Amino acid sequence: MKDFGRRNFLGAIIAGSALTMVGCKGAVAGGQAGDGILTLGADAGASNQFPENFNANGGGDGGPGIGFFYETLFRVSTRDGGKLEPALAEKVVYSNAGATATYTLRKGVTWSDGKPFTADDVAYTYNFVFGAPAPDGFIKEPVKALDAHTVEVNYNSPNYQQDTNMSMYYPVYPKHIYEKQGAHDKFVDKKPVGTGPGVLKSFSGQQVQITLREDYWGGKAKGVKEVHIIPTGTVGNIQSSISSGKVDWADGGGAGVLTQFLGMGTDNHYEYFPDGSSRGVLFGCTFPPFTDAAVRRAFRDSVDLTAATKAVGIGYTVPSVTGLNLDLYKSYLLPEYAKPLEPNVDKAKADLAAAGWTVEGGNLTKDGKSYPVRLFVNLGQATDIVVAPMIIDQWKKNLGIDVKYMPTPDTVFQAKIHDYEMMVWTANLNGSPYNAFQGYSWKNLEAGPQKLGYGNQGLWKMPKEANDALAALQALPMQNTEEITTQLQIIQKAVAEGAPYLSYMSGGSGEMWTTKNWKGFPSMKDDAVNYRSSIGGYNNAAITTINLEKA
Repeated sequence: MKDFGRRNFLGAIIAGSALTMVGCKGAVAGGQAGDGILTLGADAGASNQFPENFNANGGGDGGPGIGFFYETLFRVSTRDGGKLEPALAEKVVYSNAGATATYTLRKGVTWSDGKPFTADDVAYTYNFVFGAPAPDGFIKEPVKALDAHTVEVNYNSPNYQQDTNMSMYYPVYPKHIYEKQGAHDKFVDKKPVGTGPGVLKSFSGQQVQITLREDYWGGKAKGVKEVHIIPTGTVGNIQSSISSGKVDWADGGGAGVLTQFLGMGTDNHYEYFPDGSSRGVLFGCTFPPFTDAAVRRAFRDSVDLTAATKAVGIGYTVPSVTGLNLDLYKSYLLPEYAKPLEPNVDKAKADLAAAGWTVEGGNLTKDGKSYPVRLFVNLGQATDIVVAPMIIDQWKKNLGIDVKYMPTPDTVFQAKIHDYEMMVWTANLNGSPYNAFQGYSWKNLEAGPQKLGYGNQGLWKMPKEANDALAALQALPMQNTEEITTQLQIIQKAVAEGAPYLSYMSGGSGEMWTTKNWKGFPSMKDDAVNYRSSIGGYNNAAITTINLEKA
């Protein structure tokens, strides 16, 4: 069975679902819009060299701009939580009570080498993603092509939700190339042949050049002829380079980007695109005192996140107490949770007192035993480093509890992911109402899934009724919004009462761009827009680019 839980939950928030602040070293150049060149800044990582591999399932880091080459069957709307929009597939029809999915593919699509895109490509890709059929796996039998433009997947159980995961993380690869490479997951793809608008012109560790196809199924670009991707540089460097027009567009930003970057010039633009995920403090529910829900609620309810939001200054919003984004999931939220998480210090103190807890010497104490606690933070996450000390300060101020701040290197942090009393991590996943809570399924607590690195970092065992509701969500068609709402609200109540986490920010991606050279970047201020200008992930970068026009 393919490791969906790990890819979704252990990657912080993957594929552009969390803002990664720009902050690596690198060169900045460009600004050739007159020649039809769009210049992008992308994170080159600690090595300051782009990896030369465009196989997203090949392990390790992938080359930048992979979304210009490879595409998924659908894309996830940035307007409505969980809604899928057609891409390489026109539609999917479920039958057999949701255990069979039949896809109708878009006709007239070709790979960049001229060969036709067919159902064989989808069947081949999905088979290596899902793995071999097995009673305890995803699929009952191999994924098959019924004809050139129809694909059938037979799951072992009803599964209306898997298309969301596939749309975010698993593009379709050309069978005629990948099947010749032996182990697909070890294939280093240096010459990507995709259905997307891009064709790799040249590659170096400091610049990737992509030409745009004239025959792209999504339409000919309105003005862009080539895309050049370069390392982002430091926060100040990339922001000034965008402001001057040398770079046109980059993911990320930095603390204070809303004032600092926008103040550099009237052509500068920045927007934070939420994706439905959330980030926050996960309570180690297997470590006293956090085995007690009263303690978890007190830690959650005693914090005012307003100051932290302003301090970070990247435009994210505070989610509800459930962790759900207030815009993307507004129609699903119970009225009492349809607002940002608000502090209630009196309630927090009352919860502790009712459960028999006192605070002595800065530590929670009960039955004569004192419990010092720590908050672990990944040093690779710049936003967390800003917010965590502010939260710790409020626990001291409002509850009198001393929490030790534990900044930890990335590799060490992830190696001991289940060993923390508290840590800052992904609280909810992006994509759909089901995705938001799928990491908390009881299945993830079993030895097998845990060995594979599946989710639920805090190891909270949700109540049975909530776990049953999560299973029901997996078996519900996305158009059945009334029943989805009913089941999701059961989970909301369980989360509000059980307090497995304190969500401090709605996840998403921050995007910076200038309109000195190009215009037409998407904005959530436009009600007709349901995609974002995200360079990472799939589909969004391609749609953004082909719609840009010279300023």
